[in-house]
Amino acid sequence: MEANKWHNNFLGVRQQHNYMLYKFIDDVLRHDPIDRFVEIGTGSGALSVILGLHAVQRGTHLLTFDIQIRGRKPTLDKVFDALGIEFVQEDCFDNIERVLNYIDGRPCFFFCDGGNKPKEFNTFAPLLPADSIIAVHDYMTKEVSPEDISKATKGFTPILEQYWREEIFDIRTCFYRKDKL
Repeated sequence: MEANKWHNNFLGVRQQHNYMLYKFIDDVLRHDPIDRFVEIGTGSGALSVILGLHAVQRGTHLLTFDIQIRGRKPTLDKVFDALGIEFVQEDCFDNIERVLNYIDGRPCFFFCDGGNKPKEFNTFAPLLPADSIIAVHDYMTKEVSPEDISKATKGFTPILEQYWREEIFDIRTCFYRKDKL
């Protein structure tokens, strides 16, 4: 069997990321005071489960948005319920106040992976509190270039940049921590 780092299964659900991304998220979160988790672009839900596990470990829950349910198996709803994952089938841009109320000024892990990643990053990055981490998937592809998000990265420090720029890991995701004022 040939190893394929993309489109494997996790809990019987097709992944839209490779396993290395899960490890990088774990490394990024290991020593950070993150208290809230937001995901834009639930997709099949495999990453939602990983983020949901991190949230449960910290005594909180994941808030995830997608305008459609695509590729998510109904059996995953049981996992979402068990982890307290709050799935909202609405546009995140119609829910900015809801997101900010949920974050409540606390350090947040914010993952941009919806249908307009540059707009997601550029809209939410300036609104995040200090010590928050924001990530955008499909970075350095036709979906998100460094130029697309460069203005919004002011006041942020790249995290593990040497790894997400390496093709060998192929995580296609960048991570930034919001600096303290």
